[in-house]
Amino acid sequence: MLRVLEINEPQDLSYVRCNWHRLWESTQGATFFQTIEWLQIYWKHFGEGKHLRVLLVLDGQQLVGVVPLVVIKEPTRLGKVRVLTYPLADWGTHFSVLAENPLQTLGRALQHIQDTPRNWDMIDLRWLAEEDLELNLTSDAMSEAGYNPSPGVWTETVFVDFEGTWDDYLRSRSPKLRSDIRRKLKKYDLTGRVHLERYRPKGKAANDCDPRWDLYEQATAIAEKSWQGHSTTGTTISHRPIRRYIKDCHIAATELGMLDLAMLYLDGNPIGFCYNYCSDGHVFGLRRGDSPEAREHGLGTVLTAALIRDSFERGDKTLDMGPGSFEAKRRWMTRIATVGRMTHYPMLAPRAQILRLKHWLQSCRDRKTGRLRTALEEKQSPA
Repeated sequence: MLRVLEINEPQDLSYVRCNWHRLWESTQGATFFQTIEWLQIYWKHFGEGKHLRVLLVLDGQQLVGVVPLVVIKEPTRLGKVRVLTYPLADWGTHFSVLAENPLQTLGRALQHIQDTPRNWDMIDLRWLAEEDLELNLTSDAMSEAGYNPSPGVWTETVFVDFEGTWDDYLRSRSPKLRSDIRRKLKKYDLTGRVHLERYRPKGKAANDCDPRWDLYEQATAIAEKSWQGHSTTGTTISHRPIRRYIKDCHIAATELGMLDLAMLYLDGNPIGFCYNYCSDGHVFGLRRGDSPEAREHGLGTVLTAALIRDSFERGDKTLDMGPGSFEAKRRWMTRIATVGRMTHYPMLAPRAQILRLKHWLQSCRDRKTGRLRTALEEKQSPA
């Protein structure tokens, strides 16, 4: 018989650190954002005004699943709405429970939510992978717990799948891009003026966890000189209000062996970077930037091409280039992936019901305009 223990204070997470790591390793596709280290860093910097609800699912005395949840207050035209969701906050694109049996774990955790006093207005489990949507994992778990799940699309993200060889990948690109890549890489490979340094430490357990602050500071300096230096969104690595968060994540990712930082040099000077996290060959592109000199020499293409070529050589599996800027990423991608959501709108919560109508109308507009024609929507469309 499964039982649930709930943790509401971040300092209490330390008691389950070892078991959390064990479950992380047994969870397929687990990312840096599902580590206990990242959750503690996130809560340290952004936890104010939120309510932590980490659900530990136990079989007897053994921890068999972890479901990290948070209650956040989101502003709407109707006022603030309390949303129970995962804590990812759009820092990544995918999130899930940690468990060998995710359906059973999530179902039991949601039953616990059902049985405890409600401190939320709606449940909105976001950042669901396509595999979750195809298997109805979250949907079935919510239904079994007594909720009425409404599927939706949170966003879309662009992937590069490292199948075959680098030459196979090149042949799949447009003739124009293929010619451009080959010409520029050949030119800079022959002259030696440009080279890519890619730093991917193995982690503290392997005694390989130098944070390489030189590369980090170079990336920050490039970001400040690019469009990111003028961004007001607060999500770029050079944005001062989040620098401490990014630095803490940098240290944690380095120690966990999940940092992937690529720097492109022209005549020994750093001109472009890709700041990533990686685990089990899956790379997530957090941020990238090019200096004015890189754009002047057309080296943005070289940076992306050199990174992808290097990943083929390393035997990586995927590169998640993230949502947005699809026109710039389209020529590189091998597929667009749905990032889903599963929402429960309580019948006795008027604000939640109004939001349900709003989300439904938005979905209709998206279909009408052809935006977000995703695998989820195609699956739901009649044949």
